[in-house]
Amino acid sequence: MSDTEQRGTRTVEWRLSAVTSPRLADPVPVVTAEDIPYITDANRFQNLSVYLPWTPETSALVGTPAESLPGVEPGRPRIQVHVHGGAWRDPRLTARSIEPTVAHAFSGTGRSAPIAAIASLNYTLSRFPTHPALPYDPIKDNHTDPSREAVHPQHVSDFLHGLALLRSFGLTDGSYVLSGHSCGACLSFQSILRPPRHYGLDHLPAAPIPAALIGLNGLYDLPELVTATGLGESHAHLRDDYEMFLSNAFGADQRAWPAASPARFDPAEVAEQVREGNAPRLVVLEQSAEDQLVPTRQRELLTAKLSEVDGLRVVEGNRCTGKHAAPWEQGDMIWESVQDVLRLLQQED
Repeated sequence: MSDTEQRGTRTVEWRLSAVTSPRLADPVPVVTAEDIPYITDANRFQNLSVYLPWTPETSALVGTPAESLPGVEPGRPRIQVHVHGGAWRDPRLTARSIEPTVAHAFSGTGRSAPIAAIASLNYTLSRFPTHPALPYDPIKDNHTDPSREAVHPQHVSDFLHGLALLRSFGLTDGSYVLSGHSCGACLSFQSILRPPRHYGLDHLPAAPIPAALIGLNGLYDLPELVTATGLGESHAHLRDDYEMFLSNAFGADQRAWPAASPARFDPAEVAEQVREGNAPRLVVLEQSAEDQLVPTRQRELLTAKLSEVDGLRVVEGNRCTGKHAAPWEQGDMIWESVQDVLRLLQQED
């Protein structure tokens, strides 16, 4: 992959901005570079944004091209990378959904923040013909919006392109924590626990390895989401919705879904990844008991499967509460989970 292909075709400059959280009284100033394309001829969702704390050092970057990640320390997790949810299909839920978390991370003195930057990735979405405000059907709409026509493994491909750009910015193995919410958790685990060739993406380089993975209210076993056992009584009414959006994202042939499900990955193959240093040694799984969209069984299934992986530590976190979107809407839960992970990593050193 060429440097031009990694960096895309449009230069984005750092600028001064502000982010907010409903849990904080005041906006938090930050330095940000938004919508940096990570592929040539990118569609409107093939980009990422980076947020820095506002300090004298980062203020000096304002007006200059965003071409590196300040504060990267090889082998020390000083960066958070995040992947948003939205059922692989919601155009209103974007990389900016990390901003309440950014507000909490950088609400104190910038120099004292335990991380130096937060990057948030967008990716091509799947079709959503029944969206209440912004429906899109590729056939009926004559393929007018390729940014909403992804089918697996394009989501993974986009994510790997995004991490390749961040690698060109200085991201290295062990220098970041990777978090994902809902389908973003699935995408994170898909992309990190299995190599690109698992998805027929042999032409793409493997991602830089995070120090840890965080899944928040995640989707991990796709076939279980269309069964009575997998959904349980509390979520059984969602079966048709799940079948529709999973078919749009992964294809109507459900026989292909297990290979895309992190909770069905071969533990021996993941253990080999861990042993060779090609996967993190720490996974933290957060799941709200009050989540109205994702049953707790999803976390249970992934915990059970990953607990079979030699050399991998699996921790069930307790930060997520409330409804499905609460972690990203409020920001404090994601940030608390990141801090928990940083403490766990320090204990291992």
